[in-house]
Amino acid sequence: MVMEANAEHFAIHRPVSFELPRNYLSDIPEGPTDMAGVSIVIPAYNEEMRLPQTLEKYLSVLEQEPRPYEVIVVVDGVKDRTAEVARQFSHRGVRVLEFPQRLGKGGAIKVGVDGARYEYVGYVDADGPVLGSDLVQMVHTLPTCDAVIASRWVRGSNIIVQQPVSRVVMGRIWNALTRSLLLLPVKDTQCGAKFFRRSVLRCSLQSVSITNWAFDAGLLFHLRKKGYHLREVPVTWNHVENSRLNPGTEVPKMFLSVLAVRVMSFRFAYLIPKPLVLKFQRMVNG
Repeated sequence: MVMEANAEHFAIHRPVSFELPRNYLSDIPEGPTDMAGVSIVIPAYNEEMRLPQTLEKYLSVLEQEPRPYEVIVVVDGVKDRTAEVARQFSHRGVRVLEFPQRLGKGGAIKVGVDGARYEYVGYVDADGPVLGSDLVQMVHTLPTCDAVIASRWVRGSNIIVQQPVSRVVMGRIWNALTRSLLLLPVKDTQCGAKFFRRSVLRCSLQSVSITNWAFDAGLLFHLRKKGYHLREVPVTWNHVENSRLNPGTEVPKMFLSVLAVRVMSFRFAYLIPKPLVLKFQRMVNG
């Protein structure tokens, strides 16, 4: 869902409605989280072919670290063997949360964060676009800030395989749009890796009702609005074919989502009828 409510009585704290898997509630940690560990959430939609390589790449690095870790693969509405493939790595710290219907990227991340055991928590794309060593370095940076954002467009970044020209142009336009509309001091909102303090992330997610591909922009907007310290860091990035993003259908929804985030941040937002907001949310997140 997409509108961001400014007034407290208008806020949508549970914007995604779905049936939880049987093992979900038992997996949510009780009591304080482990400050020393890191939880990594991977939203996975029909990723049977790409997920094994991604998990192997990241686990091989995490297993060399003294810090405890877990990888939470959130499988939503898939029609392939994604969940079965992910469970093959359960002995190496991988947990699987499986849903029968589509949650969208944002919905999957919210569920994964709710179930995270450790204080440092992040999410990465299932195609594994960044190096495992970069993920570890991002975690090491967290003690100096509240959120660490991987970027392809800051000094020191390295792109091994570039996206097609059309996608590069679209990405640049998207970032210019989101930065201007949401006043974000971030050059790359969509790079597939971000890490946060769990307490900071869970607090901010209460205000985010986007579940489509504009989720990242909405989250960063609310993090900045709450005054948290964001740090954008360079990474080595690799484009992987077979993207799950369909520009023809998703880009218009993303644009409307970002526009709605901005509108709902104004003081007059409480005047907008709630049924209209909910209808709009269903439209852009469907």
